[in-house]
Amino acid sequence: MNKTKIEWCDYTWNPITGCLNGCPYCYARKIAMRFTGHFNPALHVDRLGEPAKLRKQSIIFADSMSDFWGRGVKQEWRNSVYEAMKQAPQHKFILLTKQPQNIRDAKKIPENVWVGVSVTTFGDRWRIATLLTKIQKRILVSLEPLLTDNISSYVFTVNWVIVGALTGQKGFRPKDSTVRRIINECVRLDIPMFVKDNVGFGKTYQLFPEGLKS
Repeated sequence: MNKTKIEWCDYTWNPITGCLNGCPYCYARKIAMRFTGHFNPALHVDRLGEPAKLRKQSIIFADSMSDFWGRGVKQEWRNSVYEAMKQAPQHKFILLTKQPQNIRDAKKIPENVWVGVSVTTFGDRWRIATLLTKIQKRILVSLEPLLTDNISSYVFTVNWVIVGALTGQKGFRPKDSTVRRIINECVRLDIPMFVKDNVGFGKTYQLFPEGLKS
C-alpha cells in the first residue's frame, strides 16, 4: 500500500493487478510492462492484510492497477479483497471499473466501500446507467481522464463526481467551458464533485460526499 499524490484519496492499494481492457492511455499498463513485462490479472495474497495495519482512518483507492470487475479477475480474488476490507472498517475504499455489467456480487460489497465507473468519452455514458442497475448507494462517476468536450447529455444521478485531465502526457485537455457545464450540472443536482488540480479550477470544487471523508 502506498501514499499517493492522487488528490481525492490517501493511499493506493493493489491486492489485484493487471487488466485486459487495453486502454491506450493506461498509466498502469506502462508501469507494469516496465517492471514485469506483462499486465495479466493476478492476485497478490501478501498485500491483503495491509489496510488492517494502518490505524489512521484513510480513503484507499483499491486496485488502481487493475479493473476490479474486468475480464480475467476471478470471483474468489474479489471475495478475498472483500474480506480484507471488512477487516479494516476504519477505512473507506474506492473501487473503479469500466465493466459495470460484470458486477454480479453487489450483495457481497462491504459497507465501507464506494463503487464507481470511469467515463472518459460520451460513448462511455452507458456505464453510469449500468452501474445504477447494480448498485444504488455509495456510487460515483470518475470523468478521468476526460477525453471529450461532448458531455451535454450526461446525467449524473450518483453520490459523487470526479473530474480529471490526462495525467503526465501531452494531449487532450478539457475546455474550461466543458468543466463548467459539468460543475453546473452537479450543482443543479446537489452532487458534490472533486475537480482535480490538473484541470485547473483551484480548490473550490474539491468536495467530498457525506460519509466518505470525516
